[in-house]
Amino acid sequence: MSFSILWGITGTGYLIEESINLMKELQENYDIKITVMLSKEGAVVVKWYKQWLHLTEVISRVSVEKTPNNPFYAGPLQIGKYDFFITCPVSANSVAKIVNGIADTLITNCIAQAIKGGVICYILPSDQDLEPITTNRPDGSPLVLKIRDIEIENVNKLRKMEGIHVISDFKEIKDLIIKKYQETAKS
Repeated sequence: MSFSILWGITGTGYLIEESINLMKELQENYDIKITVMLSKEGAVVVKWYKQWLHLTEVISRVSVEKTPNNPFYAGPLQIGKYDFFITCPVSANSVAKIVNGIADTLITNCIAQAIKGGVICYILPSDQDLEPITTNRPDGSPLVLKIRDIEIENVNKLRKMEGIHVISDFKEIKDLIIKKYQETAKS
């Protein structure tokens, strides 16, 4: 049994390397195939953080947005081609678009269309902590960020949206995927 994941990455450096490492672990230890789609800005940030080579070594199917519907993932998502749909990390800009119904990028369009098709969207926003967070600069040195009130408000709106499961802690992702993988294997 092969389990298929569509994994979106938007334009934030938060947890990029950790996400790629988790993808690698999942593929090595389970019969899981992962397709990664990047927004245009997601591709810029992955390259800025010097993770492009790492990503393309780990994942054989990596696509970068050309338009909000190219490459075409919205339809396959709606008809169940993928067993799990996750976007991690999600930038504050993408969260703002999602909560305001704007679907003008590949990932925001896929999320909108997935919800319309009854597919649960698992989302880990980068900007959801009330306290300042420490992330890494592209050179690996620490960077402390204070999350703005508007970003917290948008994440709270996102949590209330039908069809969206907001992930609060990166550590939850592996368990969510394995649980869904095991449920799919039983059916």
